[in-house]
Amino acid sequence: MNKTEYDIVKKLLEKRTKEIKNNQTEARSVLVRAGIFTEKGNLKKVYKDICTLPSLA
Repeated sequence: MNKTEYDIVKKLLEKRTKEIKNNQTEARSVLVRAGIFTEKGNLKKVYKDICTLPSLA
């Protein structure tokens, strides 16, 4: 990916983030479509044991 493509993707992501920032329903649907959450709102099994806090690792 070159710099121009990167800038285009970055702008698209920033725009999408602004669109869903204050809309919990839309934000949840993005996470469901990405395969991170189930339709019921639970984390998928592969994500349940991930720890991203250095103090807890």
